[in-house]
Amino acid sequence: MSRPLRDLKPNSFYHIYNRGNNKEAIFKTPADKQFFLGLLFRYRKACDIKIVAYCIMDNHFHLIARTGKEPKSLSKYMQKISVTFAMEINRKYQRVGHIFQGRYNAKYLEYKKDLIQVTRYVQQNPIREGLVKKASDYPWLSRN
Repeated sequence: MSRPLRDLKPNSFYHIYNRGNNKEAIFKTPADKQFFLGLLFRYRKACDIKIVAYCIMDNHFHLIARTGKEPKSLSKYMQKISVTFAMEINRKYQRVGHIFQGRYNAKYLEYKKDLIQVTRYVQQNPIREGLVKKASDYPWLSRN
C-alpha cells in the first residue's frame, strides 16, 4: 500500500522535521551534523528549495524551507538528503536499517505569524534542551 502524496504548494513555507529511529541519536559527532548540514545546502538549488532556518540536534532536526515553482521538488530534496545521510551513517558506524523514525514531517506555514512562531520555536530548541543559554552559542543553528 503506497503512502498518500503530500499536498505541497508552490512558493510556500514548510516546517520540516524528523527524528532518529527509536528516538536514538542520529548525529553522534559534530562531523555527522556537518555532513547533514552540507547535504541541506548541496541539494537546495537543484530542487529549487530556499532554506530559511535550521536546527540540528542529536536525535532530530528542524528545517524551515520555502518551495519554488514546483513544490513536489521538496519531496525529492528530502529523499536525497535522507538517503544520502542514511547510507553514510550506516557505512560509518557499520550498521544497517533505518536512521530516521519514518517519513519526514512537513507542516505548511500558511500565515506569516506561523512562520515567525515556528522560526522562534526552532531557534529556541537548544535552549529548551539545556545545551546553551543563548541560541547564538549553538553551532548547529541558523543565524537569522
